[in-house]
Amino acid sequence: MAEHRHDKRVDCDQTCILRLGDLHHVATVENFSLGGALVHFHSSPPALHVGDNCIISMDGGSLLEYSCEVIRVETTKIALMFADTHKYKSVVQRVRNTIKAGFPNGFPSI
Repeated sequence: MAEHRHDKRVDCDQTCILRLGDLHHVATVENFSLGGALVHFHSSPPALHVGDNCIISMDGGSLLEYSCEVIRVETTKIALMFADTHKYKSVVQRVRNTIKAGFPNGFPSI
């Protein structure tokens, strides 16, 4: 199958919190790019559908929360697209720095 991604993906294994309204779900960011992230749940993901909006908080909450749209739902994973990426310069800059530095396993811990 041909690769259709526009941005390079960076693998990581970072805990995140996915917020859907008043519900919070702990998950793991498996990889991310400038455009979005692939999130893994240890059991089935919460009832999500393509087009749903949610908030993701990465890095233990020391970064801002990022608005996302669900673009794919799998058995234990969901693909998210960052909404309004221009508002979230910190995550974009961190992704660029990570890619430039060539960290094979994502960000170093802060």
